Amino acid sequence: MNASRMDNHASLGETVGGLAEDVQDLVRGEIRLARAELDQKFRQLMITAIWLLGGALVGFAGLVVLLQGVAVALTVVLPAWAAFLIVGLVIVVISAVFVRSGLKMLSLKALSPDRTAANLKRDTDMVKEHT
Repeated sequence: MNASRMDNHASLGETVGGLAEDVQDLVRGEIRLARAELDQKFRQLMITAIWLLGGALVGFAGLVVLLQGVAVALTVVLPAWAAFLIVGLVIVVISAVFVRSGLKMLSLKALSPDRTAANLKRDTDMVKEHT
């Protein structure tokens, strides 16, 4: 009977050791997943920044065009003030569309690591069930 108890203790120790290794592997895996997901979110953030910069540059280019050729050409048909107003409004609307598209991509919800959070919750629930 005494030998039986020692076998139980050894298997309990092995079980605890195995559990510790499993938890370490799980944590390492979650860290790798979080890193990969954050890398993906960072790439998305960079693309968003490019869209925002593109919108700003198009808006600036539109202002330059507004102050130069197109508005001057319209002064042949319209009074100068009307030509500048029409061209300016069109360029501002185009710029607003670019900026709005970029801002939609920049939402904090889009940047949160959803898969990692779901995996951590699932892992926590699993550990609670087994303890």
